[in-house]
Amino acid sequence: MPREEVLSYLGGCFNGEPASCSFACPFNVPLRDFIKKTAKKRIDSAYKELQNVISFPALACYLCPAPCEKHCQISTVVGGEALNIRKLELSVIALAKKTGQSFGIEPKKEKIAIIGAGPAGLSCALMLARKKYPVTVFERNDIILSSLRDNPMYDAFAEDVRLQFAPLSAEFVFGREIISLSELEGFTCILVSSGKDGNDFGLSPSRDSLLSQTSIPGVFICGEVSGESITEGMASAMTASNSMEAYIQTGSPEYAREKRDRLNACRYVPHKAALPSSAVSSEEELYSKTEAAAEAERCFQCDCSECMNYCELLPKYNKKPPRIASDVIQDGLSRNSVSTASITRQTWSCNLCGACTIGCPGGSDIEAIFQDSRQGRVKSGNYPPALHAYWLREFAEASGEDSYYPEGDCDYLFFPGCRLGAGNPEYVIKSYEFLRDCGMNVKASLDCCGAPVYWAGEEEKLNNHIEKLREKWKSLNEPTVITACASCRKMLRKFLPEMKTISLYGILAEKLPAASAAKKEYSVFDPCAASFFPEMKDEVRALSEKAGITVSDFSSGGKCCGFGGHMSLANPELYNELRASRSNASEKPYLVYCANCLDTFRSGGKEAVHILGEVFGIDYERTTLSDKRRNRKLLRREIMKLDGISEDNPTDMNITDDIKLVIPIDVSEKAEALLIPGEDIKSAIISAENSGEGLVNSEGEVLCTKSFGAVTVWVKYRRTDGGFEVLSVYSHRMSVKED
Repeated sequence: MPREEVLSYLGGCFNGEPASCSFACPFNVPLRDFIKKTAKKRIDSAYKELQNVISFPALACYLCPAPCEKHCQISTVVGGEALNIRKLELSVIALAKKTGQSFGIEPKKEKIAIIGAGPAGLSCALMLARKKYPVTVFERNDIILSSLRDNPMYDAFAEDVRLQFAPLSAEFVFGREIISLSELEGFTCILVSSGKDGNDFGLSPSRDSLLSQTSIPGVFICGEVSGESITEGMASAMTASNSMEAYIQTGSPEYAREKRDRLNACRYVPHKAALPSSAVSSEEELYSKTEAAAEAERCFQCDCSECMNYCELLPKYNKKPPRIASDVIQDGLSRNSVSTASITRQTWSCNLCGACTIGCPGGSDIEAIFQDSRQGRVKSGNYPPALHAYWLREFAEASGEDSYYPEGDCDYLFFPGCRLGAGNPEYVIKSYEFLRDCGMNVKASLDCCGAPVYWAGEEEKLNNHIEKLREKWKSLNEPTVITACASCRKMLRKFLPEMKTISLYGILAEKLPAASAAKKEYSVFDPCAASFFPEMKDEVRALSEKAGITVSDFSSGGKCCGFGGHMSLANPELYNELRASRSNASEKPYLVYCANCLDTFRSGGKEAVHILGEVFGIDYERTTLSDKRRNRKLLRREIMKLDGISEDNPTDMNITDDIKLVIPIDVSEKAEALLIPGEDIKSAIISAENSGEGLVNSEGEVLCTKSFGAVTVWVKYRRTDGGFEVLSVYSHRMSVKED
């Protein structure tokens, strides 16, 4: 996976970046940290946050027009009063114990000349003096900050300058006006900051505003002389100091270039549960420590975390999207084994629902990052194949010997998917009969949409399967496809966009006769894939009303039941958490229209019914993995009968069908959870009985094992009259080979 491709999926993700108020600030003050410390009454520490990025905090904060407040999301998003950031800063400055900063680094030899002792020149001089450069400031007047001498705060400004320079070494030359830059020979770098009416030496037109460099190498310009305001000039001067250092060290200031897009000041975060608030009032001009803390506590600490709030997977691993992308890129490099990868467990724990993409204000696509990671890892061979081994076997059957395609032209093609009929063939049979009885020119096709191989990262298998579906569809004269599964519809839209798809539930809602009696109340649990088809949600509710089903106003919010992506083996703990969380979201039983949701909730003890069962009067029946396999074969035969075709060679017989097993319910439930079908248990027992291999204890209990591809099944059993009693089952998601 190319690095650029992975990073492109991040879109405009701004998780962890400065808040909108900081982007609006000329100095890019880390306001979240400053305000958080103020709220905790850590005044001295809060002051340090200002001092680290503003050369003279008192001077800058008094003169700044506070553009940050115009982008405070308390006001712009929620509608309350903007946080009084300027007053907070001034209050912290007044309350803090202030000292200048000096760092224990070696003195430099390159000399710097600063023309002008105004706010911009002094700011640049301070930053370079802190880095131990020999700095000389030339000022034509006899005092610093001469342009502010009439300001009533002049003494406070001058004291701030004195405080910051106190621990540093810098030379000030007053009463010296520089007429020509040739007077400054011997200086490695020069900054022109001569004030509003000062001499720019003809350099302003050549100025690069992001670096403050001019057309003359080593000469820089910023401040009011170049048309900037006082605070903008101070901020530019600090940038200029970095440009000078880059020029000294590398010969080019380009290494100091920073991309700061002020448009990001309008990049706001959704604050769905936030309430508007008013600023803390104060009788004095500035806040007391307690008042400042109270005002700071109003801050939302704006940082986009929509995906982290929505998806349980991301906070579980505490990795934000940029870190995920970085780990995926790292795992794309050549490695010796799966064990050396950075993000295997999390990659295969994603249910690939895509809901995080829908809610992301920056348009990032975490599903695509994880999916590309799976595909890349499969291609390289550094992946855990056992996590999808069962599903790939099921896909091979559903898209192979259990698939069925009609012949001839039709206007509509009913595509129920592979899981609905496996759960109960009647769901598909009754739906198909209803569509035919409505006079629609419809035929049915039994196959898989390809989700199992997509989720497994098997890109080549997926592409081959999609091409097969395309060819079959075209052979039927490109009919409109009627889907019963939102996941199937999502897959078809993603990989076969030329297909027009509609929902079975919309047709039923339109054509089904109204029920005469009301049924019990349910909560509708919308499958995650339905988030991409809002009309499908409406159709299901319309169908419920038509069928006499009362539904509550509950909304599942598009969250996955836990089945998606086949996470149950990769992360059973998270799977159980999701299933329990979704099950407990509503006290009422669930009405679902996804076979996977039905199985997931029922396996966790949550009462749930499929809407087709309610519409057609089909009772729910618990189905095992073996039942599902037989149901697919039975469904194929019945659909062919409806189409007037007889099956010459039934494929539902198996050599293990005549083996009688007694499996206690707890053992059966464990086998189902581990995705060990009854056929594998029987096969392991037959293999042990025929070969004589296995461990036998004193009570006559046999422990045997058999590998099925990447999965090794272990069965403990005892012989009984006419069969076997299974005592326990287990599986290793690995192959065991003898030397």
